[in-house]
Amino acid sequence: MITDIKVHDNFYSAPDAILKLVNEFPITGCGTGARSIDLQQLNPSLGNNIKNDLCQIHGVNPNSVHMNMFFMEHEYNFTDEMFNTTTIHMDGKNPDICRARVDEYKLAFCGQILLTKDPDPDAVVTIHKFKSHINWDEQEIVKRCIDEYTNPGEFFRAGKIDLEEFKRMRKEHADNFDLTCEVKNLYNRMVSWKGGTLHAQRITKNVPKVLNQYFFAEWI
Repeated sequence: MITDIKVHDNFYSAPDAILKLVNEFPITGCGTGARSIDLQQLNPSLGNNIKNDLCQIHGVNPNSVHMNMFFMEHEYNFTDEMFNTTTIHMDGKNPDICRARVDEYKLAFCGQILLTKDPDPDAVVTIHKFKSHINWDEQEIVKRCIDEYTNPGEFFRAGKIDLEEFKRMRKEHADNFDLTCEVKNLYNRMVSWKGGTLHAQRITKNVPKVLNQYFFAEWI
C-alpha cells in the first residue's frame, strides 16, 4: 500500500558498493546539482533489483510501474541561505519533465536513498500540507508548482528577476503550507512519499556536499 510517507533504514545491504557507480557519466536535468544517467543504463540488473525492492516496500506490482533512478550530488551555496532549501513542491511525472499536466500525471511514488556518509542530521527532507484556508484543486496545485517553483528559478538564473524578487516569490509561496514532518539525514536511509505529496529538502554548511539517489515510479 502506498502511504504518504515511508522511511526504511539500512536500505542497501552493501551501500559502499553502490557508491562506486556514482561518478559515471554526470549529466544535467531539470533539477540542480550533478546528476548521473539513469541507473537502469548504468547497471540494468542492479536497477531491476532495486526497483523490485522498492515496489515490495510500497506494495506495488513491479510490472505496473516504470521507474527512473539516478544519483545526484548537491553542494551548499554560500551566497544566500535560501538556496540551500528547495521550494515546497510536488514532483512531476518523472525526473525529466518539470512541467507535468494533470491529465498526464501518473506518479505512483517517489523518494530518495540518502547516501552521504557521516551526514548532518539537520539536512532534512520535509513533508508539507496546505494551510487550512487553502483549497486548491489538483489543476491549481500543478499550475502553482510551475508558476511559483519552476519558473522563478529559471527566471532568476536567466537574469530576468533579481535575488530580492526571487526571495519574495519563494516566501510568498511557502506561506501557503504547514510542516507535517521532517526526516533527518542518515546514511543508507530510504525516504519516500506518494505521488502528489508536497515536500522540500535542505542541506547545511556543516556537511556542504550531500549525495542522494532519487527514484520515481510512474504508473504504466
